[in-house]
Amino acid sequence: MRRTQLFVSRGLLGLWIALFGALLFLLVFEARGGGVEVPFAGISIKTDSNSVVHLPNRIFTCTETAQQSQCQADIQGRPLVIALAPSSKADLSLCQAQYDGNPLVCLGGSLDYAPMLSESFEITGSDLSPQQLNALQQKYWGTNKLLALGDSTLIQISLWFSIAIGVMAACFAWLYPSRLSKGFAVVAGGFMTYQLVWLALASVKYAVIPHRLTVDTWNRVVDSGPIAAGVLVMVIVALLLRHRTNQVAKTLMTLSNGVGGAWIAGNILVVLLLRSGFVD
Repeated sequence: MRRTQLFVSRGLLGLWIALFGALLFLLVFEARGGGVEVPFAGISIKTDSNSVVHLPNRIFTCTETAQQSQCQADIQGRPLVIALAPSSKADLSLCQAQYDGNPLVCLGGSLDYAPMLSESFEITGSDLSPQQLNALQQKYWGTNKLLALGDSTLIQISLWFSIAIGVMAACFAWLYPSRLSKGFAVVAGGFMTYQLVWLALASVKYAVIPHRLTVDTWNRVVDSGPIAAGVLVMVIVALLLRHRTNQVAKTLMTLSNGVGGAWIAGNILVVLLLRSGFVD
């Protein structure tokens, strides 16, 4: 029975690790943040049926001059050229587009904030057939799928992934207590304490800083206080779990692994979602 439990639990853990890793890879690989080499988040092709096919910015090669930035990508064997010239409005650009030498309508899209301020553009008027557009959508399915899911769905998926990882971490700590489980409990407790204390201190407005503390002194408290609190909790948890296998220690280890696993996974996913440009 125990061998069956171990086999099933390891199988489930391996499956969730694979799914979690696939999601992380997809968010990193399909990241839409504009940068120096590609100064926009992405290009969208609007079809006659009002559907949209998204192109990732990684397929474009750009050259930059003092007058404009020109980016080109091969789309169905023909060049798509996007020329961006500085606009009078801050942080926006004038867009001109050509596909195989024919001019297209190019409009600015929504602003993305990851990893830096950048803009996506929508082009219309291409002579691509429905079959070609469908082929493009399948070729760049990652970007199209993530954008189709939207902010709320991606956040919900991240939440369920985090909860699942927390539950599995708690189950393994309870069923198979080990030094690894104890070590993770110590690290998770310290990490959560650091974040909670930092959030509490950083939310204090300068106008209500405790009496006789200067702004510089308070900034040092905000920087060093969470670290000290996190280290203190790590030491306390380590001492409580050291050489102990009673129910209290086992329960503490299980809770720390479960909540800590969900907390850490959630933080990783939130950071990646924000930096990838798929969530504002």
